[in-house]
Amino acid sequence: MFGRTSRRMHPSTDAPADAAQADKSEPATIEPLVKPVAPKKSSVDDLFAKLRAAGAETVASSVKTTKVKPTKATPTKSADKPAKPIAPIKPDAKLFEQRETALLPINEAVTKKIKRVLADEENSMLNYLQSKKAQVALEKVLPSVENQLQTYVESTSKELIEAAMSGAQSLSKSLKSDLRKKVSNTTVMQVMTKKLADEIVYPLRERIQKCVETSAGDAAEMSTLIRGVYREWKMQQVDKIVGDISRLAYSRGAYLVLESGTKVCWMVDPDGPPCADAEDNSLAGEVACGEKFPTGHEHPVIHSGCKCLVIPAPR
Repeated sequence: MFGRTSRRMHPSTDAPADAAQADKSEPATIEPLVKPVAPKKSSVDDLFAKLRAAGAETVASSVKTTKVKPTKATPTKSADKPAKPIAPIKPDAKLFEQRETALLPINEAVTKKIKRVLADEENSMLNYLQSKKAQVALEKVLPSVENQLQTYVESTSKELIEAAMSGAQSLSKSLKSDLRKKVSNTTVMQVMTKKLADEIVYPLRERIQKCVETSAGDAAEMSTLIRGVYREWKMQQVDKIVGDISRLAYSRGAYLVLESGTKVCWMVDPDGPPCADAEDNSLAGEVACGEKFPTGHEHPVIHSGCKCLVIPAPR
């Protein structure tokens, strides 16, 4: 009786023995105080369960197919009516006749002056060669490019400015004194100087260079070849290029009197030679003055024989 009571009164004395005995036995299963609640299956879980159980065909048959009615796209104006191609501006024969009438006396004067300069160059070279028996180099025969070009510029500038003024007056009714403020010597001759170099000075010097090379520096043979070159230029080449030179001056003057931003069009002369570049420019439609046409030009001329015009866009 006392032993029993003592065991109940002092339970801690038997704890080590009980613990050691518990270690040798299987671990006790501890029951949770709160039973876990099974998660409620969501509709998503149900769907996946159906997919696994029934297979794709069963589910497909149980799913109601919803037909989507195609919506009609509302056509826009641009879709209804395709953009109209740009039509080139209709040529005005009067404008071309007006230009040719104005340039006729100018062409005659420029032709005479260029031929006069050519004759002076030829005589100067031949006189020099007559006094030389040894081999002669090109730099001894011809003046420098700058000096030669300056001679042509000074000889023709008066007539080329006059051609530019005629072009300006074709588009403006302002007083001549007012037009000259825009159509100045500088603004015109900057363009015309390059034209004279490209059309006369550089090609001519190239021909003379060939004369020097062919003659191997022999003065007598060189003189004969040079005579032939200048004869060709005075009889044929000058007449071919004068029209291009004066038409460029005319177009330059007309362009200079237009206000910046003015819409202009490229007009092709129906009597001029066929030209794909001119057609491209005419099909460009309206271009703001100060900007360039597709060929990279602000105004004609763009090739040998070009007779196009640039005029303000019709309103």
